[in-house]
Amino acid sequence: MRVGFWRALVELAVLTLVLSLVSYMLANMPAWAIFLFTLVSLSLYVYAAWRLEAGHGPWWRRGGRVLLWLLLLSLSTGGLGWAMFTYAPPSGSYLGMRYEDLTLPLFQYLLNSITITAGLLLPSRVLIALWAAGQTRMRSWLTASYMLIGVITAMLLPVAMAFFIAVNSLFAVPPVTNPASIAAPTAGLLAPLLEQQQSPAALEATLNGLFTGTTRLPVTKDDGIDDNGIEPLFAGVRRLILLQPDGSVLASAGESALPAGAPLPAAQASQLALLLGQAQGGACVHGRPTDGPLADVSVCGVRASGGALLGTLVVESKLDSTMQFGAGFARIVRLTLSSVNLVIVLMIFSVFFILLLALGVGYMLARRLTNRVERLATATGDVAAGNLDRRVEVDSHDELGRLGHDFNSMAVRLAEREQALKLEKERAERLLHANRQLVANVSHELRTPLATLRGYLEALDHDHGDKLPAHDMAVIRGEVGRLTTLIDDLFTVARAEAQQLPLSMQSVDVRELATTLAETLAPLARRERQIEVIAALPDQLPPVQADRARLEQVLLNLAQNALRHTPPGGIVAFEGSANDDHVLLSVADTGIGIPPDELELVFERFYRGDSSRARETGGAGLGLALVKELTEAMGGHVAVESSPGKGTRFTLHLRRVVGEE
Repeated sequence: MRVGFWRALVELAVLTLVLSLVSYMLANMPAWAIFLFTLVSLSLYVYAAWRLEAGHGPWWRRGGRVLLWLLLLSLSTGGLGWAMFTYAPPSGSYLGMRYEDLTLPLFQYLLNSITITAGLLLPSRVLIALWAAGQTRMRSWLTASYMLIGVITAMLLPVAMAFFIAVNSLFAVPPVTNPASIAAPTAGLLAPLLEQQQSPAALEATLNGLFTGTTRLPVTKDDGIDDNGIEPLFAGVRRLILLQPDGSVLASAGESALPAGAPLPAAQASQLALLLGQAQGGACVHGRPTDGPLADVSVCGVRASGGALLGTLVVESKLDSTMQFGAGFARIVRLTLSSVNLVIVLMIFSVFFILLLALGVGYMLARRLTNRVERLATATGDVAAGNLDRRVEVDSHDELGRLGHDFNSMAVRLAEREQALKLEKERAERLLHANRQLVANVSHELRTPLATLRGYLEALDHDHGDKLPAHDMAVIRGEVGRLTTLIDDLFTVARAEAQQLPLSMQSVDVRELATTLAETLAPLARRERQIEVIAALPDQLPPVQADRARLEQVLLNLAQNALRHTPPGGIVAFEGSANDDHVLLSVADTGIGIPPDELELVFERFYRGDSSRARETGGAGLGLALVKELTEAMGGHVAVESSPGKGTRFTLHLRRVVGEE
């Protein structure tokens, strides 16, 4: 889960504090543990980039928010780390380097913290943003993929570089100052001056001249000093100390030079005790620290030509624990192997430049690819919208080129099938129109013979009614009536489908209409079927725009259909409600219901769920078809819902009269 600005800042600061405390407590951890700890520390920046949720607003505001968060995180964690290692440095060493040699000024520490945090967090943030955008845009996903490859390359590059330098440095001369190479020659140069008993000031000026390059040195082949090596060697010397035979300082030059006549400081005397004792024997003695492989100090006795000890020369180089570590690990320059931030700095700058290159190259490649995909997607959308003449340009023979070719072939086949379907549709419409016209004409023409039959039946009944079989005449009259109703319904449906049905649209009070129908049907339904017919409509039901006679016919058909399929003791109810645009008028029953697989068939002509019962009750399967056609002709529609064994509800959605309640 991603969190807001301040919560993410506090969480990451606390997590960084925990990691700092771990590194503090495990100051002398082995190299493999340091490697794992470094990986965990680096992964913290990736987590930080993901943890901070995306901001809102324009891009410059969101970018400024991230930069401010990065600055606050760097200052808080950097200041904490500086205070910890400055005021309470752990004891021991880090990869052979003493912690007291790793202290930095606050400004430099904060600058390093900002550089490292920005160099790792910002690329991670960009990658995460592109990867998230890639869920909807392939271009962003491809660009993020290229940049990720660049990041991995940048992370591996410093490792490969360090390995290459380390291997090759095994055969290189260590480019560090060795005090042993200049201690004996310098002692030989100072011997004549001591024999001449020059003053401490003159001796100090001579020593200072060795550092500044103003002292001219004799060059011979016997003393081991040549003009190509002496001056660079003195550039690596930290301090020269010339001691009297009693151990007091005769002269000193370099960093933290000691005053003449003063005794050697106790700490210095303790460090050089063994070397000074051995140098009394006449030989030059070279010393190194217990935790380093290189000599960082040399002590030589300065003797007169007769062998008498005139003094002792101490040469201290600028070697510290970081250079000792570099020399012991690969014997290369201080800036290459003595800084623990080397790999991190190389990685940061490599990531920065490689990301810029990967961003440009990746975007161009992704753009070239996604442009082709977008053209194909646009063409697909056009075809889906009905433009079957749309084609894509095929400019290659790769996968996308073949896909474009297949798309064009598909579009051609779709166009051909669309044309064939269009012709077939026109033919079907002509046949349907002819069928409707035939039904309308036939139903219209059948009215005349039916009217004649009814007239003759009435005449026979009037003239010879007492001589004709009553039962047979009743059957004939019933069938003629049924046929008349069927033909009238067929004629009405045909004219409605052909949109030739005359309608008298007006404002109709559906509550009054439904109540009247309920009162008309209720006595007969109660007497013959023991079914209650009720009207349960609200008092303020708005009027609808409809043909009153046709709407009454629709409601009557629905009510009669409900009465046929409701067992004795049931209820048929007229119900109503209204919304902003329509009035919903329902006819509900507690009958046998309709199976779910037959709900979509009930409005088809001549459909009967139970054909035997329909014949007994006089149903021909046109009632609901007529309901649908008449309702749609009045600008509404009808819906049905049913639960088998519980009942059925038919609902008319009719347009309400605007401005009336």
